[in-house]
This record gives sequence, structure tokens and C-alpha cells, in this order.
Amino acid sequence: MSKTDNLIRATDFAIFLKGARGEWIPYPESGKIYSTVTQDFVQTADTNGYQTIAFTLTHGGRCYRSRVSLHRALWVLCRGIPLSLKAEVDHIDGNRANNVIGNLRLISNAENVPHKLTFEAAEEIRRRHAEGESQTGLAKEFGVSRSSVRKVLRRETFRSPPEKMPVWRSSNAVQRRNLAGDSRLLSRAA
Repeated sequence: MSKTDNLIRATDFAIFLKGARGEWIPYPESGKIYSTVTQDFVQTADTNGYQTIAFTLTHGGRCYRSRVSLHRALWVLCRGIPLSLKAEVDHIDGNRANNVIGNLRLISNAENVPHKLTFEAAEEIRRRHAEGESQTGLAKEFGVSRSSVRKVLRRETFRSPPEKMPVWRSSNAVQRRNLAGDSRLLSRAA
């Protein structure tokens, strides 16, 4: 069990409260949320290609303001709160504007991140940034956030090609085959 299992995001709880209080009503087949407070569908803004909602929650006499993606809000209202901080709501077809509940799935951060960029794309980002292109422009072109581009440039992600990345193997036969070149390691693995 991970340290982040059974923990929830504060914004997810706020969305849940808005739904439980009847302030937000999800329309899963259209990918929209209706507000009973404004008597209209919630307004969205574009943030890195995702539709986001700015909202205020009053609880215990205090007023909290936050912003959340529309697709995550729809997931919480229709399917419940994900029980891990690493859980992400993914668009199955890759279209960030398609927030229909049937196009959404819950996956881990590790599953979500790799398909957005490849090692080759990361190398292209580094090359083009060195030639003077902006992080913002590269982020828009490659369909990722500016922070993702910054992590690529700092080599926090995509440090080496995939074939050089370490892989955990559970099979003893595979371990013996990989360690066959070093008899000291082979005797320890037995």
C-alpha cells in the first residue's frame, strides 16, 4: 500500500460537498455540470487545453476558493472520490474537450504521464528550446503543461532512452539470465 492510498484531494471533497448539497448536478452524457445556485451550467475556462471550473465553497463559516478540471469534477460527482492522491482522470480518446463520462477513466499518474510524451519528443523539446523556442510555445505544440516542459529541460523526466531505464523483474529465471555475466551476482540470486 502506498503512502498516498486512502487519501483524497481537498478539491475532490469540495466537489463531493457541492453535489451532496444539491448545488451541482452532473449531466454525464453531455459532459456538463448544472449549478442550482446560478440556474445555469457552470462556466469553464481553458487551462492548458482542459476545461476548468473556478468555484467557492462555504463551510464552517469560512469561504474557500479553488479551481478544478471539469472532467475530474464530473468523475467525482458521477463515480465518487478516488481513494489515492495519485489517481488521475484520463480522457480515453485524448480529446480534452470531450468530457462525456463514458470517455473518462481513472488511472494512476504513472499510467497517464508516459503516453503524453515520448523520449524522442523530449529530445526534440530540448533541441528546440536550445535554439530559442519558448517553453510556453513548446508546451502548446506538444500538448503538455509548461511545468512538464520545464521538467524535461531540467532532465527531471526523460533522462535516458527507455531501453536504458531500469526494469524490475519478478521471475528468478529472468534474473539469472540477466546476471549470467557476473558469477558473484548469480550465486547471490540463487
